[in-house]
Amino acid sequence: MTLLLHLPPECLQHIIQYLDHRDTVALLQVNKLIASLTLPYLYSDPFHSSRHSAFAYNKDGDSSYSLTRLLRLLLVSNGQLSSPHLHKAVSVVYGRESDSDLISAAHQQSPLHYIVHLRRLDLGRWTDVIPICAYYSTPADNIVDYLKTPEFQSIAGLEHLLPSYTRRNIPDQYGLQAAFRIVLFREVNWALANPILEQLQSLTIPASDIRRYLGIVGRLRGLEQVWFHLDVIFEYSAGDIELDGPESQEIWTATRMRKEEITQDMIQFVRTHAQQFPGRLKSVVCPEAGAWPSMRQTCPADTLVQLVEALPALHKPTRIRESNWMHFMACIASTDLVHIQEIVCPLHFGSAHQQLVDNRDFLQGCRALKRIVAGSLGQNGLHWAVEEKKLSMDNASIFDIHKYLDTTTSTARKPENNERPLLSRRGLVPLEEAILTDSAAIPFTDEIDSIAFAFSTTLTRIFVRSDYEPLNFQRSLQVGQGWIELPVLTELYMELGDTRLVIDPGLLIHCPNITSATLDDNTFEYQLQDLHQLPYCLPAHLPQLGKLTLHGWSALRFHPDTLHTTSNLASLEISMKVIHPDVCFILPPSPATDDDNNHLGIERPRWTWDWDLPLLTKLELTSQFAYEFQFRMLAKCPTLEKLELNIHTLEGLHARTITMSDLFFYPTDDDSSTVISRQGEHNQQRIVAPALQIVRMRGRWSMESPAVLAEFLKGMLPSLGRFYANHWINVPITAFLGALRGNPNSKVWRINLDENVFGEGPLEGEERLKWKKKEEVRAGLVAHSREGYKHLMGRPILPTSLKIGRVKYSILQDPEARVIKNWMLQRVYWSFKRSWLFRNRP
Repeated sequence: MTLLLHLPPECLQHIIQYLDHRDTVALLQVNKLIASLTLPYLYSDPFHSSRHSAFAYNKDGDSSYSLTRLLRLLLVSNGQLSSPHLHKAVSVVYGRESDSDLISAAHQQSPLHYIVHLRRLDLGRWTDVIPICAYYSTPADNIVDYLKTPEFQSIAGLEHLLPSYTRRNIPDQYGLQAAFRIVLFREVNWALANPILEQLQSLTIPASDIRRYLGIVGRLRGLEQVWFHLDVIFEYSAGDIELDGPESQEIWTATRMRKEEITQDMIQFVRTHAQQFPGRLKSVVCPEAGAWPSMRQTCPADTLVQLVEALPALHKPTRIRESNWMHFMACIASTDLVHIQEIVCPLHFGSAHQQLVDNRDFLQGCRALKRIVAGSLGQNGLHWAVEEKKLSMDNASIFDIHKYLDTTTSTARKPENNERPLLSRRGLVPLEEAILTDSAAIPFTDEIDSIAFAFSTTLTRIFVRSDYEPLNFQRSLQVGQGWIELPVLTELYMELGDTRLVIDPGLLIHCPNITSATLDDNTFEYQLQDLHQLPYCLPAHLPQLGKLTLHGWSALRFHPDTLHTTSNLASLEISMKVIHPDVCFILPPSPATDDDNNHLGIERPRWTWDWDLPLLTKLELTSQFAYEFQFRMLAKCPTLEKLELNIHTLEGLHARTITMSDLFFYPTDDDSSTVISRQGEHNQQRIVAPALQIVRMRGRWSMESPAVLAEFLKGMLPSLGRFYANHWINVPITAFLGALRGNPNSKVWRINLDENVFGEGPLEGEERLKWKKKEEVRAGLVAHSREGYKHLMGRPILPTSLKIGRVKYSILQDPEARVIKNWMLQRVYWSFKRSWLFRNRP
């Protein structure tokens, strides 16, 4: 540390800026020099989330405690807590003697002045935390007393709320607390800002207090960014609030007028500042806010436009997001686009998506663009990018007048001088990540294929979701036509909901280095002829693939030979849509579903279930895929931990009986892939899944005999911990209990079954309850109840928790064992039993 003191202050500042903020706080205690160099980094923007975390939390990790300490420290630093002009609401919360005296004493011992370093007063980021009392919590006693005073009742403003809103949403107590939050935020913000208005570069202004700030615009000479916090109710949620009577009509009219006055004052503030300090104010943000319970307030789009019209164009912006979207769109013609690396279109803005579509040609000027998050761009929205890609792939010069195409008409023309450098100097746009969401207004067309083709050499992630939900798949989307190889693409995610996803047969072939693929739609029911309308996907070579999720139509078109090349696969899900609670669809049994059926011209690929997947940890199959599943697949999945198979259908026409032959397999010749001669049983090998811990099997599964179930749970699944058997048939509870009791080394600690394991018996009423009670006693089960525990005292039980329907049971090792009567022996036994269960639980 002594050597550091000899460094120039510039070097020390350069070192400090790379430190973690918690470490930076510790530097304040080193010496005066280090502290003076550290303060600007901590207190220039103390309300930023990364800086805020540097201040101490309370023992429960509550960030509001940290923020309270910070606000008190700043209020002490500028002398506000001792000012006679301090608002009562602030002094009630932050001026308590014990805290203020402590902070004042600490401040007097140190010459450090925190407030002089403050440049960004963005309290709007913490509007839900800064007030001490939440809507539905009990505030401190001194705050409760203040809420009852006539002084606060007069400034609460509850008379401006519609009676129907106050009745439905905020009773008097919560209404006063909500009003107190607004007043407190407004006054704390002013108490901190007023002494240092000249040095502020960013400021949050409550909409309810805009008039006060209009009077001091001349002092804000350094202001570069302003946040308007909408703490006044402009709009009530449609349908939730009623205009019941003349009183409500009068309040509604006054609310409209107040909204107009405040929005005009906000616009006047920006224009006045722009006139007095031209070009200084560069950003105006008016985010959605919820100062009142259940009331989210948004700034009208026309007001946002007027707020940014007086501002200069963004100076070489690199990111276009919600905070500067309206500003960017208002000055798009005069904005330098070549430095933009990220565009995030705020889809929750009503007009933002339409603005993007109307001005989509500007994307061609964003030559450094790496990430785009937006809605669908419409037909030919990226035509310019496709044409540029074609030109780059052509051996001819990009200035060839016969090849250079107009970006709007696609007609050959001679490029102007100012157009030539755009492609020649900057090259193709290096887009790396595309996140797109469509809607019913502007559904997807060709933008996905255009992105994959135009940015093939740089694209690493494609993320596509659809909010468009027509009924019964009235719309389908074809994806993958015209794709070329994407060598750096690692993540492909397409979730189209009720829009049928039809992928090109060669789509996966063009993604050789992909690590995660999700192709998803809500296809539930289909017909045989549907499977032969389009060709199946071609086998792809995907050695880097770690996660594959196929839901719906893409699962039906998938070629299983692809799995022979996915040695790094860790998660595999192939399924159809499952409706509540766990019902799937399987084609009715018919000879037309055989693998060799190609009478419609297309043969279905053969599922061999012999893939070598040494890293697979999760396997989930439903419907036809689960029905055709062969357990021999587990022999080549040594790390599999979770298996889910669902063949449950509404009709119940499909059932699988597991036989002993299903639990053994014959080794295959690696060279010829033919089965070795089956002479005798000695060629068989037991199928073992050594790491499988969770198994869920839904549907009409059954076991050929209790011995098969015992081999299934013991021999094939030695590490099984949780087992779920739902909707099984012809497997009684005695078979499960026999398998558990016959395996003293079992690691199963939870089994979930249906009530049909007891058999049919009486259908309902008292007779069924009596019959069920007898079956429980006969099986050696004790229900978890007060009466049940009395019968359980001291009797040896298995470490497995059994749940049948909604009832939990303990399983007796020996149903005939007697209850231990001596209470001391009972205590010793249960103490030992609890410790044993704890040690042996997975």
